[in-house]
Amino acid sequence: MARSRNGEPDRARRPLRVLFVDSQSELGGAGFALLTMLEYLDRSEVSPVYVSLAAERPEIWPRVESLGIPAFHVPAGRFRKLGRSARAMYALRKLIRKEEIDVVLANSGHPLLYARPASLATGRPCVWWVHGYVPVAATGREEPIARAQRLLSAEALFANSEYTAGLLAQDFPRGPAIRLVRYGIDLNRFRPNPQAGARVRGEEGLPANEPVIGIFGRLQRWKGQHVFLRAAALLAGRGVRFTAVVVGGTMFGIEPEYAQELERLAAAPSLAGRVRFLGNRTNPQDWMNACDVVVHASIEPEPWGLVVAEGMACGRAVLAAASGGPLEMIDHKRTGWLAAPGDEVALAAWLEILLANPALRAELGAAARSHALQAFDPRRAASVLATELWRQWASRVANVELLPEAAP
Repeated sequence: MARSRNGEPDRARRPLRVLFVDSQSELGGAGFALLTMLEYLDRSEVSPVYVSLAAERPEIWPRVESLGIPAFHVPAGRFRKLGRSARAMYALRKLIRKEEIDVVLANSGHPLLYARPASLATGRPCVWWVHGYVPVAATGREEPIARAQRLLSAEALFANSEYTAGLLAQDFPRGPAIRLVRYGIDLNRFRPNPQAGARVRGEEGLPANEPVIGIFGRLQRWKGQHVFLRAAALLAGRGVRFTAVVVGGTMFGIEPEYAQELERLAAAPSLAGRVRFLGNRTNPQDWMNACDVVVHASIEPEPWGLVVAEGMACGRAVLAAASGGPLEMIDHKRTGWLAAPGDEVALAAWLEILLANPALRAELGAAARSHALQAFDPRRAASVLATELWRQWASRVANVELLPEAAP
């Protein structure tokens, strides 16, 4: 129990009011991570308020409202448009005061550019949840927006993995604090469900005994769908029977030409009739359950790897690229398999072994699900986030003293 020394109402007696500032128009990894946190936060500890900076009301909006969370819209646009950016910062400042916000969380780098000035103007601590980061040393130059993010910074940086934390440490060697706040997974939605897998197979016209390999995620070159299809072509050349499904589509208007490249690869004679492009689906968990092997093939290190965790939670045999976040999730050959990034030959070899061994796939899937129940528990993840948010609030409050609990 805590009280204020000056006798004013003590904020530590009520839930912490946290403003979650987001800017994605389409639901990507950072949006799904935020949505899961919002759903599983203990409302007696944290009272969330959501604000979107997207030009239009974002895809996540109705889901936030369905959770009973106050939602606001402050269109911000491009940061370089100084007049509009200043108006957005002013609107955030008013919202922070009106909603009696205690802590501001910027859900990725773009909203940080607006949330941090507003938090400074109102004297509230600000944290930056970092879902991916490219240090200056990686490119040899610093873009203006990246420089602004680094200079603005925040009281604390929440990294989604040890890999991301290590990248942040390169550019923030003397602070602010870097804390690990990993994602949680909806383990009720992403769970072993053979019936759902059989249903979507039937809807797509796939025989029940057809081996299926699948890759999930937005269509972008670094995600490695081309590596997956090249590995599939090698498998086909060896006479392995399978159907490959590509689940996901182009998002945020990035690399629209990549989808055409993938279609050309799939049209090769060796893959004719073997590849299904399913686009963005609202039921990826069902398609994961339809797969004998879930593949992650990113050619660059994944900051965390949401689809890896989701595939493991579904009890699937997961074959992932051995770099970045997946190295923190998968115990090689126990809870999944790892392959060298960008190596379609190695990927095809591992896939051939897994497709030929149902018992091995079942063993990997069971171990993956068991690991997911512990490592990706959404309530545990939300508890970590709540604790870190309270830590930031408490570090700014000098007039709070802890009192012993009253005697029974």
